[in-house]
Order: sequence, then C-alpha cells, then structure tokens
Amino acid sequence: MMGSVSRRQFLRAAFVVPPLGGLLSGAAAVPPVASAAPATDAGSDLVKTGQFFFPRLQFQCTEEVPDKWDVHPIGDQKIREAIKKLTNINILTDPVVVNLDRLEEMCQYPFVFMTSEGHFKLSERNIATLREYLLRGGFLFADDCVLLGQGDRFFQSFLSEMKRAFPENPMRPVPNTHELLTCFFKLPGVPHTQGVRHPAMGLFEKGTDRLMCIATSGDIHCGWVGFSNLSRDECRRSVEFGVNVVVYCLTH
Repeated sequence: MMGSVSRRQFLRAAFVVPPLGGLLSGAAAVPPVASAAPATDAGSDLVKTGQFFFPRLQFQCTEEVPDKWDVHPIGDQKIREAIKKLTNINILTDPVVVNLDRLEEMCQYPFVFMTSEGHFKLSERNIATLREYLLRGGFLFADDCVLLGQGDRFFQSFLSEMKRAFPENPMRPVPNTHELLTCFFKLPGVPHTQGVRHPAMGLFEKGTDRLMCIATSGDIHCGWVGFSNLSRDECRRSVEFGVNVVVYCLTH
C-alpha cells in the first residue's frame, strides 16, 4: 500500500519554498532568495533556495497522432526561461521527464506538466499513482495540444481519467475570480489560443478548496512556443498564465 504525506511534508522534501515576498519579485527580477549566514560565520556562503524543475509527464496515446506527450519541448524551455526572468523562483532549465510507473521519483517534483493531441487511457496502476501524487500535494497542469488546430481529444480523455482517479471529487470549472488568475499577473481569464473552447477545469482539495490540478483546452503550450499563427497578445497571455500556475503551485 502506498504511503501518504502531507502537502507541507511533500514540498519540504521536494522543494524549499522561498518567502512570498521574495518569490513575487515581478518583472524586475532579483537574485534567488537567500538567508544570511549566522553572525559567527560571516564569511560562509549564503544559503540558496531549493531548486525547482518543470517536468513533462510521459504517457501513451491510444491513437496515432502527430504530437504525442513529448511535443514541442521548446515550449517548456521558453516558459522555464520566462519564470527564471520574471520571478525569484530558482528554476532549473534542464528538461525532466517523469512517468506514472515510478511514484517515488515523480514525487520528487511538486509540479508536473502534460500535453498531447490524442486520446489516452491510463492503467489502473497509473491511475492509483496519479491519485497518490495529487493527494500527497503534487500539482498537475494538463493542456490540450489540439489536433490540427481543432478538437479536444486530450482534454476529454483527461477529464475521463480524472473521474477514475477521483470519483468522489469531480473536477469543476475554475472561476475567473480564482486566485490563480491574480497571484502574479492579473489576467481576465484563462487564455485560449485554438481548439474547442471549454472552461478550465480544476480538481479542488476537499476541506481547503486548494487547486490540485488544472486542465485547459486552449493549447496554452503553443503560446509558449510562440507559433506565427498566434498573435503576440495570445502568446504573452499564455506565458503569463504559465507563470501564474507555477507561482500558485508553490505558494498554496
């Protein structure tokens, strides 16, 4: 049987969260938060914050589509660079891949991103791992890559799999008044660049209403890539939303 830890224990083990005032440094980025050395050891190095990664989840689609789980890694790289530039989060720019077959390895990371164009279905073991990861305090951001600029195959599959993982706690729309949209950048709503327009869906922790997972249908990841068919404003809002998601994850 899988063990369980609190979210506070999870974050303490996976990442040292800097004080809120240091994290939200805004566009005028400052060096990573550090605490001063004790007065008796004034010459020692400053203590840096923990390192934060932006992992991608590996999984299998049930149909042949051009863009699978590893589509456009440049988008991940660009959002990592934006987070590093715009916030005080000590983010590593190295790519990381996690897998639902390895729970303890996945639980080293408080945040995971996943995307694809196609339908997918997880094994019972992977469903159990997904549930445990989120219950331990992990945060999952799932974004539909949108097949041929239309459709919502990944999005619909994700909602179905989350029903299997949390039958007692259905996902529900994330309101435009949610703190996710104001915790760093002030956004009027969740961005949508292409595909079928659905409300962003969230899994909310019972008892606290903390957002544990969010699913979007509008191909926000393509906005991170910066494709020429998208407007500059669409790309900018996509990046701002990505920054907000990570800031929210690390402060809640």
